[in-house]
Amino acid sequence: MSKKLILLFLLSGFFAVGQTKNNSKSETYTSRKGIYEIKYNPEHWIQNPQSENWDAEFHDKYNLVNAYFIEYDYFIPEKKLKSTIEEQYKEYGKIKNLKIFKKKLNNIEVNYFTCELDYNDFLYKYQGYIYNGKGGSIQLQYGGQAESIEQNQNTINELDNGISIIN
Repeated sequence: MSKKLILLFLLSGFFAVGQTKNNSKSETYTSRKGIYEIKYNPEHWIQNPQSENWDAEFHDKYNLVNAYFIEYDYFIPEKKLKSTIEEQYKEYGKIKNLKIFKKKLNNIEVNYFTCELDYNDFLYKYQGYIYNGKGGSIQLQYGGQAESIEQNQNTINELDNGISIIN
């Protein structure tokens, strides 16, 4: 009888460990070419089911910060990074304080950028990266009012670090 109780105790311990591992919340977005994936926490980021101009759109749980992902079918040369970024915002105004620098995300070296845009008397901040890799370029960018970007920087970093190349 005691051997059966010990066996039941051990089995219940294994089931408890298995349940703990399965409770970690993570969802995965796979790029349309199947080259990249973004793992994200659905408690922090919500993927919009439809997007007209981007391959995937996300927003934080308060809908203050938006994230946009796209996979281009061409490469964006480093000498055209600044003009490419400026072109994306031209219909909203001229961006200010554009900075582009190298940053490592999950073993991928990207061209990270930050900038500001004064739109309708509100200061918006944008940041993100462009990476040239297998199959063309990818871009992930974040945008929102300056205060929302600053307050949600840890959540932005979490999504940034969720990117990886599928082997």
